[in-house]
Amino acid sequence: MEIFGSDFILGTFRLSDYGMILASFDMGGSVEDSLGMSTSTVEAFLGDSPVPVYLGEGYTDKLRPQVTFVKNPKMYKGSKMYFSEKECRNIFRTLTGIQGYEWMKVINPEDEDDIWYRGKINDVNVKRVNGMVVGIILMMECDSCLGWSNETKIHLSFLANQPIRIHSNTDDLCHYIYPHVTIKAKNPGTLRLTNHTDNYTTEIKNVKANEEIILDSKHELISSSLVHPLLLNDFNLHWVRLLPDENELSINMDAVISFVYRVPRKAVLL
Repeated sequence: MEIFGSDFILGTFRLSDYGMILASFDMGGSVEDSLGMSTSTVEAFLGDSPVPVYLGEGYTDKLRPQVTFVKNPKMYKGSKMYFSEKECRNIFRTLTGIQGYEWMKVINPEDEDDIWYRGKINDVNVKRVNGMVVGIILMMECDSCLGWSNETKIHLSFLANQPIRIHSNTDDLCHYIYPHVTIKAKNPGTLRLTNHTDNYTTEIKNVKANEEIILDSKHELISSSLVHPLLLNDFNLHWVRLLPDENELSINMDAVISFVYRVPRKAVLL
């Protein structure tokens, strides 16, 4: 999938900082791109039934963008449109020095939403004309078929047993959102944070007054601002999670709670 836009960001690398723009050497007419949303079905035939039992399904692919860039013709003319060996080395040094997935964004002024992706470079090619390099091509893959929103940050003051609603506008209706949560309890005791929409309770015992409990639900990490030696034993291992759309939450004691998370976006990587 070739991508297009007014600018491109990968980690600390920004295309316009190098006087380059996105381009294509192959695009012409109509084209069909895979969005990496293909799935496989898990089924089993039981007995002599000709109809298998549906057991589930899973994704089998992810986004694999191709990024092509050339020098900006508004800044360079004639022979200056070619990349010198030194320029290539500088670009390759920066790009291939990135290991693992980095936040990636294609900037398009017409975008209605600010969508980021997690991408990594698998290969680097060059396009030559008369033996001179006129374009650099990155073969990439993303961490999934999904894009991600900007971070949502919510800071709420809860009164004991008084519900508050949080809306998660995720595009993935089949999976939970696992936020980074900080809970500052105002009283000691056993803390119970309940998502009534999901009938799911996060419980932590022996919490002290004004203790901050930090739950990184996505990576399943828990910590405290105070000495809490048996914290993991006091925790019921129910990591805070949000359903798509509306969530009604309450806590059994007065507390201040912060939620930080990104939601998946099923979008066309332009």
